[in-house]
Amino acid sequence: MNPHLLPNLLLRSPLVLIILGLVGCFGEGPKELFDDYHTKIANVQDADEIQEDRAFESLPRKRELLLDVPSLSIGLIDSYQLRQCGLFNLIAERNSILGKVADEFRNYDYQVALLKGVGQCLSDHELDREILELLKEIEQQKLAQFPLHQWNLIYASDAMQSQMRGSQWLHADLGNQVQQTRGALEHINQALNAPLVSGETTKVQEILERSSTLGDLYYSLTRASAELDTITKQLTTFDDNIICGKQRDTTKFRYLNNVFEQQYIGKVQPYMAQLDGYYQQLAPQLGMFDAQPDLHSYYFPIQDAHQAFRSSTRRHVDYWQQLFKRCGRKVGR
Repeated sequence: MNPHLLPNLLLRSPLVLIILGLVGCFGEGPKELFDDYHTKIANVQDADEIQEDRAFESLPRKRELLLDVPSLSIGLIDSYQLRQCGLFNLIAERNSILGKVADEFRNYDYQVALLKGVGQCLSDHELDREILELLKEIEQQKLAQFPLHQWNLIYASDAMQSQMRGSQWLHADLGNQVQQTRGALEHINQALNAPLVSGETTKVQEILERSSTLGDLYYSLTRASAELDTITKQLTTFDDNIICGKQRDTTKFRYLNNVFEQQYIGKVQPYMAQLDGYYQQLAPQLGMFDAQPDLHSYYFPIQDAHQAFRSSTRRHVDYWQQLFKRCGRKVGR
């Protein structure tokens, strides 16, 4: 590709980042890409590197997110009459020792199965009247509690805690992992939005538990935004050190332009594109993390992190645009 075409692409929609970064591997770690870019800019400016410490919001622990759900149960004596509509074995299993220590995935599947069973039993007019009245009451109470079980599945299950608790940069060539995570989240979304007709959540529990794709993506988006914001501040703070104009020594501008081409266009931007591509694959499944202030003050802020990521990219590109305009570079030739 003609290197002069890349700046032209850069100044268009940020969606072009996806295209630029879908191929190739990065020889340096992501943090080193930003550090090297920053250092080279400061060297050209003959300025000290700006250092900024930015806080990273980690996922609260399970005990801080777990919502208490009052226990509702049907005694075995009453439930014995429910054999004919399939509830007896379900309730007996739940009342066993293993049933009482079930994790949030198995608990959610039980709540769904119970609601299905209650619905079937309510259509069985051969049951005692008092049992039918009890089932109606249980159904209403369970429906009222259902959002609490959904919350606990998303935020207080070991599998989702593992999935969302990331602390490292994502690297290239994680396509299969991202696709598996997307498929698992799609399954969970179906279980949340149409629980009575979807499959069991435990089918994807292991996939979510054995990786931290979401957490690492959130970490990477947040850290990339912070690194890029610091570099943009470096550029704007010492912008006066870059001299342009006729009959002026433009050596620093030419050197800085080389840094832009080699470090940003050649290395940083493709990595940013990879992150954006990962996010776009997962984005349709992230609605489950929308804020639910009626239940809890916390929400997983990965969508906010992506918005900040886009804004940081835009601000960084805006600086290069104004520099090229000031120095008379014909972008896109």
